[in-house]
Amino acid sequence: MLSEVVVSILMKTLYFDCFSGIAGDMTIGALLDLGLDFDYLTTELRKLPVEGYELKSARVVRANVSAMKFDVLMEDHGHFHRKASEILSMILESGLNPNVKRIATEIFTKLAISEGKVHHIAPEDVEFHEVGAIDSIVDTVGTAIGFDALGIERFLCSPINVGAGFIHCQHGVYPVPAPATAELLRDATIYSKHANTELVTPTGAAILAAVVNRFTSLNGFAIDKIGYGAGTKQFQDFPNCVRLFLGEERSVETAAVPQTQAFDEITVLEANIDDMTPQNFGYVTERLLEFGALDVFTIPIQMKKGRPGHLLQILAPGDRVTILSRILFEETTTIGIRRHTANRTVLARIVVKVETEFGEVGVKVAKFDGKIVTYTPEYEDCVRLARQSGIPLKTIQSAAAAKFREMQH
Repeated sequence: MLSEVVVSILMKTLYFDCFSGIAGDMTIGALLDLGLDFDYLTTELRKLPVEGYELKSARVVRANVSAMKFDVLMEDHGHFHRKASEILSMILESGLNPNVKRIATEIFTKLAISEGKVHHIAPEDVEFHEVGAIDSIVDTVGTAIGFDALGIERFLCSPINVGAGFIHCQHGVYPVPAPATAELLRDATIYSKHANTELVTPTGAAILAAVVNRFTSLNGFAIDKIGYGAGTKQFQDFPNCVRLFLGEERSVETAAVPQTQAFDEITVLEANIDDMTPQNFGYVTERLLEFGALDVFTIPIQMKKGRPGHLLQILAPGDRVTILSRILFEETTTIGIRRHTANRTVLARIVVKVETEFGEVGVKVAKFDGKIVTYTPEYEDCVRLARQSGIPLKTIQSAAAAKFREMQH
């Protein structure tokens, strides 16, 4: 008899539903709708050395949909420019907590790189005109505060409605999406529908580029809370909102196996490489894992005419094959990639949170026939705590493992 197997990694996940694009103020509005405390947001933002503004939030209706509208009201002190390096220094030298600083600096770094590439200048020398203004700095850092306050560990995103037409900005008239926005949306699936205007701002695109782990359709997601954040523009029959789902990502497979196992299908990408410096394999491995590869490894091989080389293999989910193939062509010297599908048996896994003397660490636990067969402290959690505390990584890993063993008795 077939039994339903549920493989669930218990990570608090945020799903961006960008049916009407995304902007920084829309994101904060949706986070407030999800439960972010407005007073807490205000208090934390005061840790930035930025003055001359007031925050406001109110419930509004967009095409018969109730949503939260977040605004930054500024004193009229003229428009000014800030270099990316100044903004990053402002964030890093503030009293914000390390996780908020990390998220906010990643967002601004993404912005700087995209703007620099479009205008052919060094990222640190990019002068932000719109994004460098107070309201955009507050929007971006406020978003980071919201992600941290709600304890979000993983981010997913839908296809993104970017709008259509042309926009007028300081550098001229540009098509939608604007060049820097398009650069930030490289790995996303985009489309244009319902609105002949810009729906994705550079700040909104940078938020997605900085935090999203995977761009995917809403499939296998268990929704706990829903938040709507309103945009400034209003359309008669189309709600200008970003919708955020807070919950867990789940993978469900059906198979005649014990309820501690599941079968799934993956794609194997591979290439023979004999003309690339060995240290470059380390970099391309990091890039492939960052964009969703399940595993990456190299095997020494002997190629034509006795030349030494490497077989580079990538295990990939089906929906990551296109982007991972692109990275292979961009970052390696290969001119061809082989691919084939493979079936695998996967143990059911959960992530158990343990509280160590250094902070909270997730421990990935796998069971077979009801018995724990392996448990491993989450590497990223341990690295984060090691960097924050200055304690050796292996000490934190050992403490997390010991705490988990203690919980089993």
